[in-house]
Amino acid sequence: MADDDRVGLDVKELVAASTERNGALETPYVELWVEILDELISWQVSLLNVVYAERIRGAALSDFERSVSMVLMKVIADSTAIRHLILLGYDTSARAILRSTGEYLEVLVALLDDPGLACAFVDSDTPEGAKSFWETHLRGDKIRRRIKRAWRQFFKENPEYESTGLWFAGWGAGFQMELSSLLHPSFAGGMLTALTGGGRRRHENWLGVWGGRSDASVETVLILASFMFPVLLLHPTFPFEGFEDHLGACVAYDERDELHRHVRIGRNVLGSLILSLCKESNAPHVFPEEDWSWLEALPKRADAG
Repeated sequence: MADDDRVGLDVKELVAASTERNGALETPYVELWVEILDELISWQVSLLNVVYAERIRGAALSDFERSVSMVLMKVIADSTAIRHLILLGYDTSARAILRSTGEYLEVLVALLDDPGLACAFVDSDTPEGAKSFWETHLRGDKIRRRIKRAWRQFFKENPEYESTGLWFAGWGAGFQMELSSLLHPSFAGGMLTALTGGGRRRHENWLGVWGGRSDASVETVLILASFMFPVLLLHPTFPFEGFEDHLGACVAYDERDELHRHVRIGRNVLGSLILSLCKESNAPHVFPEEDWSWLEALPKRADAG
C-alpha cells in the first residue's frame, strides 16, 4: 500500500461530506429553535457566573453552592453538546444526552426547593455515593414528589391554580418514556438514527447514521425548555435573595451589572418565551408540519410465515 492509503472508510472524508450536506439543507425551524437553545444556554452561563465566579475570592463554598455549581456545569456542558449534535444531524444522540440533562435540571429544582438536600448530593462524589443518592432521594416517584412540592409551594397563596402547578410538575417528566425508549436498546432507537425525519433531500441515498439534520430536533429543544421552565419560574429571586442561610458568600443584586440583569430579568423573558412558544395560536409559526413520508424508506419486514 502507498503511504497515504488506508484500509476501510476514510472517516475524515465522510465527515466532510456530511458537513457539506447538512450545510446545504434548508431547516429554518431547526435554526430557529437552536437560537432559542442558545438563549437558554446563555442564561445558564450567566447564572453560573453569578453563583460561582462572582463569589468573594477565597471564601469557602457551602455544600449548597458546590451542588448548584456542579449541576449547572453539567447542564451547560450537556446543553452545548446537544446543540452540536443537532446541527451535525445526530438528534437521537442528542436525546440520549437530554435524558440525563432533564434529570439534572430536576435535581436543581429540588435543591432550590430544599437546600438541605445539598449535603447528600455532595456526598454522591463516588459511584457508590451516586447510587445511594439516587436510591434514597430520586428513584421511583421520589423526585416527582419533590417537584410537585415545589410547585405547590409556588402556588400556595393561589390554591385555585394547584391543578396548573401539577400539570407543570409533570410537563418535562411526560417526555421521559420517549427519551428512555431511545436511550435503551430498541428497534425505534436504531430506526430513528438511520432515518431522519424532516429536512431530507428526496430521492437521496443517505443514512442518518452519517448525520442528517432533522426537524425532529425542534421537539428536542422543546423538551429541554420544559425542564428549564421550573428553574426559571419557581425561585425568581435566586441567587440574590432568599438563600442567605445557604450561600457562603451572598451576591447583592447590582442593576448596573449586565450578568445580574440577565439572571434576574432574563429569566422572566425566557419563561414567557417558552410559554408563548407552546400557545396553540403560535404553533404554526414555530413548529414544522408533521411529515411521516420518510418512514417509507423503512426496510420491509419479511413474511414471518
